[in-house]
Amino acid sequence: MAQSKPRRKHKSATEVTIVTEEKSTFAQAVDRFWRPVALVSVAVAAWVLYEDYTKNQVQEGHNSEWGILAAAAGTGNPEEVLKVAQTKLAGSGLEGWAALVAVSPLVSERNYSEALVAVTAIDDSKTPLLTSLSLPIGEDGAETTIAQILRQSLLSQQAQDETLSAIFTNPMPPPGSPVVEFQITFGGQTRQVALALYAEEAPLHVENFLKLVRDGYYDGTKFHRIMKGFMVQGGDPNTKDPAKGVATWGQGGPGYKVDSETGDLVHARYVLSAAIGQGPQSNGSQFFITTGTPHHLDGVHTVFGAVLEGREVIDDLESVPIRPAVGQQTDVPEDPVPVLTSARVRAE
Repeated sequence: MAQSKPRRKHKSATEVTIVTEEKSTFAQAVDRFWRPVALVSVAVAAWVLYEDYTKNQVQEGHNSEWGILAAAAGTGNPEEVLKVAQTKLAGSGLEGWAALVAVSPLVSERNYSEALVAVTAIDDSKTPLLTSLSLPIGEDGAETTIAQILRQSLLSQQAQDETLSAIFTNPMPPPGSPVVEFQITFGGQTRQVALALYAEEAPLHVENFLKLVRDGYYDGTKFHRIMKGFMVQGGDPNTKDPAKGVATWGQGGPGYKVDSETGDLVHARYVLSAAIGQGPQSNGSQFFITTGTPHHLDGVHTVFGAVLEGREVIDDLESVPIRPAVGQQTDVPEDPVPVLTSARVRAE
């Protein structure tokens, strides 16, 4: 087991929540510039329609391009919108606007690498009103383009989050803490992840988790919800019962809940945390492993473990393909859905 770091006193969950609820640089940019962006959006829509008309383009083809953009945006999946912008809409005059649609949700997911790809796609599109038109929307009213202010705000937001991540971290559980080993099957392979548990900070959750592991409760359950840059979620017994169907995924549990133990542990990257249902208590069996730093969950969800080994497995797991949204079912992996083949307590 990794050498334990000296325990440090962290800010309380309430303090963390206040920090993360303050408006980010990106959010402030949105608040400040949404009016000119909205006006520009209306103008570009009119411009595209006028260009189509004057060039006597086939109406069916024009409708098809707008339909493609609308369908991609309707999935709620920014990665899909960006993919469509770079492929199906390439050269259509709409690719820059499609990429713009993807930026905000990618930032909200803290998926900065893909958000930067989207901003680069806007630059590459050469959409005049996004990349050439200079507006007084920079610092202190400086002239700049929408694409440039997006990039600047995005990089500032990323730097701010990295600073917060360095401040708000947890020490690893000390030597001798319980360790649970997951065997996870996806992408044609079975790979191992080891989770060290915070028995002192969250004794009720750790005790419950260890009981379920020893009972084989988790064996065969699926990782039914995956949000890149945020978390991977599992532990629902409904996912291993074909008769219950995908519509019930995320609703199952052992028939009881566990009292919250929020404490001082925070949602840094690669922590094990408990899902909650309709109330403040934890679901009872569902858990998630963070792939980002969702500090807005501090003081709400109970952190009770951390990834000790296999972080690269979690990185690969969060990148599995996601199926199109159906109703309220979003962020569900495509078949074959990753399976928690077995969970075992590591012998001391």
